[in-house]
Amino acid sequence: MMSLLTLKQMSKMDAQHICSWQYEQPYDVYNWPSWQEMCSQDMEFADDSIREQQYRSLYIGEELAGYIQLFPILQVIRLAIFLSPQHCNQGLGQYAVGLAIEAAQKLKAAEIDLEVERWNKRAIACYEKAGFAIADQYSYRQRGSYKDVYCMVYRG
Repeated sequence: MMSLLTLKQMSKMDAQHICSWQYEQPYDVYNWPSWQEMCSQDMEFADDSIREQQYRSLYIGEELAGYIQLFPILQVIRLAIFLSPQHCNQGLGQYAVGLAIEAAQKLKAAEIDLEVERWNKRAIACYEKAGFAIADQYSYRQRGSYKDVYCMVYRG
């Protein structure tokens, strides 16, 4: 399976497709606005420069299966890792996290971390299995609601 999961530069077509993904509750907080709204507000991967610098698409063969973000913060690369709704709960999480770690390590940051919502036990377990440990917890406002998150740091 590992050889079938690959990272590619996120294309505009990938970004448009990701905006159509609809997660079921409680994961629906990960749904993006429409592509038109993303473009009108220059949000995240709708911005060509941000998409090119920070986003990579995850593929299984020729099928878009997810994406990662490699967000630079001083000497830290903060990861965000998402599988498409139809690829969740299929055992792909460890492969996706492994590819994200490899991509982050190539950027030569002092530390690799990620944020995960505290209710998302499935993701927390996946990250812990991949070598991340909870280092902090906090809340912040994003897209009109508060998020209670753990910051998890990669320990290897």
